[in-house]
Amino acid sequence: MKAKSKLVITITIIWVIIVVGLLCSYWMWNWQVLETVATWVLAGGVGVAIWQIIVTRENTTNQLEAVRKSTNAQIAVGLFQELRNSEAIKKLRHIYNIKHSDLRYLSRGYLSFETKEDIDYVLDRFDTLGVLVAKDLVDKQLAIEVYAGISALRCWYILHEYIEGQRKIRGYYAENYEAFVRLSLDYFEEARIEPKFYRKDESGQVIEVIDLLIELKKNELHPRSSEDIERDRKREQA
Repeated sequence: MKAKSKLVITITIIWVIIVVGLLCSYWMWNWQVLETVATWVLAGGVGVAIWQIIVTRENTTNQLEAVRKSTNAQIAVGLFQELRNSEAIKKLRHIYNIKHSDLRYLSRGYLSFETKEDIDYVLDRFDTLGVLVAKDLVDKQLAIEVYAGISALRCWYILHEYIEGQRKIRGYYAENYEAFVRLSLDYFEEARIEPKFYRKDESGQVIEVIDLLIELKKNELHPRSSEDIERDRKREQA
């Protein structure tokens, strides 16, 4: 039992003892004194009742907060499992292996069903992760270093033109993902971590090593922050 609850019970017991004592000795008091004492006792009872309500509300709030944290933890674990399972890794590798010469077709939406399905699967989960981080439901460092920071940068490098093309069609699309990419980019730069992207040929040999911290700072590749996205949205609505 918590200290506040114990204190309320103790005060209530003392109050009851006082009331019983006064009732047992009421004949020793005149009516004016009894009225004064009765008023004091009544005020004390009301105070204890109010205190009990406050304590109950605090306990309820704490219980709801515990439930919220537990639910958020379950969401985070579920998303982590989705981003780390064999299916997701296969889809990420499929995206990483899109040929540089095919990027212009990708931006125009010329995709096979499998490629489009893989892209939608990955971006949907990255977008969800971006929302959870923005709402402080998932720790930023955990999301970036453990969950998907580097994967998000690599996919942005490959898919940014495709995303821009889809926005012209859909309007609102993958903005939480873009904000998460920017957050990850800034985090890696501050932490002096250098994420790389290894471009391979058809035989699997590395033909190019790309420094994403440098590459994603170029104007056409630089992801917007959540503040930039909000500002641009207001500008478009004006």
